[in-house]
Amino acid sequence: MEIITSVKNDTVRLAKSLAEKKFRVQTGLFLVEGGNIVKDIPQDVNVRFYLATERRADEIPVRVDSSRPQVYYVTDAVMKSLSDTVTPYGLAAVAEIPVREFAHPRGNALLLDGVSDPGNLGTVLRTAAATGFDDVYLLGCADPYSPKTVRASMGGIFRTRLYEVTEEQACELASDDGAVALDMAGKSFTEGGLPPRVTLVAGSEAHGVRPAVLRACASVRSLPMFNGMESLNVAVASAVAMYLSAFIFNN
Repeated sequence: MEIITSVKNDTVRLAKSLAEKKFRVQTGLFLVEGGNIVKDIPQDVNVRFYLATERRADEIPVRVDSSRPQVYYVTDAVMKSLSDTVTPYGLAAVAEIPVREFAHPRGNALLLDGVSDPGNLGTVLRTAAATGFDDVYLLGCADPYSPKTVRASMGGIFRTRLYEVTEEQACELASDDGAVALDMAGKSFTEGGLPPRVTLVAGSEAHGVRPAVLRACASVRSLPMFNGMESLNVAVASAVAMYLSAFIFNN
């Protein structure tokens, strides 16, 4: 077993560079770091190579396809150099970013407007996957393939179809009969009466859904609040709305 000991190794430098968006755009690759999420990468995701410390050699996922990604073994110090966690697990993968043409939802979907916090975005993707909101559209949001977003998604990044859209495309989605915007000016979400196929539209806590998209939405709903609270974090609000849509009102 040959172990890479230098952070100047070309493979290590490539993996480390993927912390920056410009290099993810240039290479079409992103870094997946952490034991559970690397082991959870679906077989249809194109993995270029794995990085592992010696103690994690037995945990490298077995691919049943013919791709047989290369495995590079590195020291703990090298793994720490490319990780943004305090205590790296010792297992990482470099995978290809999927390329998708804009398409309308196949089922329940989510349109996010201006969600700029990577942790919030990752949490939303995790919930979207868990509730069957398989198509997620991003308008002016954080990069879904940043290490923090990927980690926070806990595999949701692999189980949702992601599309980065323009404002024009967002308005097109919002004009669908099933589009429901989350906004405190709307009627209560708990009143039910949702369309059978929903496209939830949610904005950032600071700015909400931009006016042009909000105006295009067929319906505007709010989540009721006690104790004078004005709003919820977008990850929490989206989670509540997705669960109500998927398991309560349309069950």
